[in-house]
Amino acid sequence: MANKSKGKLNLITFFYGFGAAVVLVGSMFKFVDWDFANELFIAGLSIEVLVFLVSAFERTPEDTEYEWERVFPQLSKEGEETADIAHYNSAMNQFGSTLNALTDQISGLNNAIGNIKNEMTQNANASKEMQDKMQGFNKQLGEYNEHMEKINSKYRDFLSGTK
Repeated sequence: MANKSKGKLNLITFFYGFGAAVVLVGSMFKFVDWDFANELFIAGLSIEVLVFLVSAFERTPEDTEYEWERVFPQLSKEGEETADIAHYNSAMNQFGSTLNALTDQISGLNNAIGNIKNEMTQNANASKEMQDKMQGFNKQLGEYNEHMEKINSKYRDFLSGTK
């Protein structure tokens, strides 16, 4: 397997990193109070100064102007219908029709939810009505039991008096 390189070594970047490393080592020497701390600081900061001076004048070939028309086709010159603009317009039309279909589906869903709500309200009302009728029936059944007990009591009294 061949080892592909990731790019060329940039000399400015190399010296920048080297200078930063020397400054860090100098600061470590300072904290621990070792010899040559001041010399390492001076050497590292001098390298950094040179790198900053050189990089201030450095220009890269990638300094090109952005082609915004490729991202936003509507920015291209008027009357110039390119393939990108046609593709963009087609995509926008498809997006619009998809959005309209989605709006219709949401409207249908809203209607269905409204119908479900109405059905549930009707069922709740019917249930309440049934509950009220059952309470009336239970009351009548209680009265019927009371009357039956009175009749049975009178019948027992009648039967016991005839013997």
